[in-house]
Amino acid sequence: MGNLSEHFNSKDFACHCPECRGEYKIHLGLVGALEMIGGHFRKKVRVLSAFWCDTYNERQNRPKRSWHARGKAAHIIIEGVSIQDLFKFAETIPEARGLGLYPKENLVHIDTRPGDPVRFVKEGNDYHPLTDDRRTKYGL
Repeated sequence: MGNLSEHFNSKDFACHCPECRGEYKIHLGLVGALEMIGGHFRKKVRVLSAFWCDTYNERQNRPKRSWHARGKAAHIIIEGVSIQDLFKFAETIPEARGLGLYPKENLVHIDTRPGDPVRFVKEGNDYHPLTDDRRTKYGL
């Protein structure tokens, strides 16, 4: 049992860099969205990366206030569930405002940013809007 929700604790969302030693910040709406995803598939959602401290965020060459640095984003997988199925279900969750498909890394980015939903795909080192052509290409 976790200290943030039934299946998640602070360690799931902690930064992986050695400088901050497990610092974390997490938006509880993201935790709730991940609980919904796990409940739907009846499997544990594995958080590969969530909060990034300022030092780690800079090392990733990300904007100073990325959604990870704000505690509103995670990279996730579920063993035995394709990233396509995971992505498609996540699109049904209102809190999942930002969703990204990372085919090469075999993971899904999910975030709880405000505003209109944003959908994208990472191809190589570039991020592209998820157009109808890309949906077809990636089985979405």
